[in-house]
Amino acid sequence: MRGVLLRRLAALLPTLLLGSVLIFGLVQVIPGGAAEAVAGPDASPEMIADLQHQMGLDRPLPVQYGEWLWNMARGDFGHSLLDGRPIGDDIAQRLPLTIELTVAALAIALLVGVPLGVISAIRRRTAVDSAVTGLSGFGLALPEFWLAMLAVDLFALKLAWVPAIGVAPLEDGFWAHVDSMILPALTLASGAAAVITRFTRSGMIEALGSPYIRTARALGLPPLQLFCRFALKNALVTVVTVVGIVAGGLFGGAVLVEQVFVIPGLGALLVSGVLQKDYPTVQSVALVLTATVVAINLAVDLLCAAIDPRTRR
Repeated sequence: MRGVLLRRLAALLPTLLLGSVLIFGLVQVIPGGAAEAVAGPDASPEMIADLQHQMGLDRPLPVQYGEWLWNMARGDFGHSLLDGRPIGDDIAQRLPLTIELTVAALAIALLVGVPLGVISAIRRRTAVDSAVTGLSGFGLALPEFWLAMLAVDLFALKLAWVPAIGVAPLEDGFWAHVDSMILPALTLASGAAAVITRFTRSGMIEALGSPYIRTARALGLPPLQLFCRFALKNALVTVVTVVGIVAGGLFGGAVLVEQVFVIPGLGALLVSGVLQKDYPTVQSVALVLTATVVAINLAVDLLCAAIDPRTRR
């Protein structure tokens, strides 16, 4: 496993480096730089030039990128242009909420998607299979932000089952916190559950058509042992692989869901930075999200290697 880890790191580190280059470069080409945002719309060119010099923005771009990347590696995320607060403090405060929302949505998606995919594959070409396939297609088609607004209107405002917006801190009680996270997590999990259902079904169908399954049937193994011990175990490689892709999509979807439910997570911080032209915050949050997705893919690769030794090669 150590060799697998080293090979995966060698492949993923360039990806993270390329992501940092893209993040830094995209912020540079946005009209109106950091100095203009700080100076305001009525600032003179001389004032803007003076601010650019003070902020080091008149230096060559490779020098700025190298210093920015070095500071990121040391955990120095800089300061916000709006209030001068350390960006690292905001990230440390908001990141746990985003991770909690994403993990909860992923857990719900797995608990729903894997059983539905297994049942659909076992009952292939039946009404059950058609219903599951149609339901997963419906989940893929619905935009998460529209589903979030619909869920707030129905379950929070009309039925009053859960809070409409915000998230209750753990200090207010565990169940109060869970109640405030149920609706955002379910909304975010809708598309992910549909994807996992489709891939689980596909993996199970492929596994059920394998020679070892036909041999197991001929030996008279019980259906539960046949499906769960043999077919599902081999289909899990496909499911685990897609989990890495789904988790990355959940982090992106969390940006919209946090806005609808007014959750002070990392997505809300990113949107606020974009709207208020707080470029250091945008760069730092985007890089943290990129690093998180890369770390998830590394964990998925290692898990696949543990499940199926053939992938270690």
